[in-house]
Amino acid sequence: MKSIFQELSHADIEKIKSRAVKRKYRAGESVFSEGDAAEYFYLIDSGLISIFIDKFNSRKEIQTLGIGEFFGEMAVFYNGKRTASASAKEDAELLGIAKQAFLDMIQTDQDIARKIYGILSIRNEELVLKEKLIDATGLAERNLHIGIKGDPSLRESALTRDRHESVVDSVLPELIVCLEDLLLNRSAYRVFIGFNSGEIRISSILDPFTEEFHSAQKLLDGAYLERHFPLIRFEDKIETVRRLYKAIHQDVFFGLLPGHLQNVFGQYYENWQPVSPHDISRTIRHLPLLRGIPNYYVRNTTISLIQDAIHMQFNCDGAYIVSADDYERFLEENL
Repeated sequence: MKSIFQELSHADIEKIKSRAVKRKYRAGESVFSEGDAAEYFYLIDSGLISIFIDKFNSRKEIQTLGIGEFFGEMAVFYNGKRTASASAKEDAELLGIAKQAFLDMIQTDQDIARKIYGILSIRNEELVLKEKLIDATGLAERNLHIGIKGDPSLRESALTRDRHESVVDSVLPELIVCLEDLLLNRSAYRVFIGFNSGEIRISSILDPFTEEFHSAQKLLDGAYLERHFPLIRFEDKIETVRRLYKAIHQDVFFGLLPGHLQNVFGQYYENWQPVSPHDISRTIRHLPLLRGIPNYYVRNTTISLIQDAIHMQFNCDGAYIVSADDYERFLEENL
């Protein structure tokens, strides 16, 4: 990841260092944590620093930094909270520069300010792509398989709670056919299936900014389906989505966005690809398996042709997000 100070000269760096105070950290000691208020940023005088993000039940290291490298400046520059955590990988000495001293300096030194602003857009773009659990393309990484932990007491009590057949369970074979029809042949592009409530939430390209609420039983009525979701060929629906993204991309407001967001979303709009009909069908047809797990069965799931990410919540203690490509592996591991 690029530092906003990478274009600065040796003389510029010395100006910043002249405002610093030295701090020592032992190996494993935290420098700051995600969510902390930012009062300082740092230059590494000796040792190594790990920058990382805690993602629910795992830790993802963003980078390891060494002597002469800066970190923590973004939150200081934007007067915000820390978006990642930092700790010493080995004994380290840091030069800490106070927020106000730094901001005062760039107000008076236009040459340094110009260089810093030049790299900010690139740095922000990198952060947007790294920080999202599911990025603009639908996958934060290949072989996406993320577990989101919730209340642990739910897992502890899951086996003691009686399981009851829901309205959705009673019509599931017919509903599977209906859901395939909605996503492959009609105006719907995303469906949420609430197994316990019997509620089906559907997003349609006819009104892309809202969700429609339907009961599972009503969707099995052919006349009801025809009234609400007209037939649209899958290929025509995909082209409609592309035109909608193009309209957003070309709208006047888009040109007013910060440069890093224009780059991230502009590339997505131009390169977007739908989830394949095969993957949509495969996902829907496996719902009885997920619902039939003896103990920790699925209670709701979301399937979309827009993003290659299947979201599932279970009756125990959280949710899982998997890619269509990784769906079979997820089933094998859990069934």
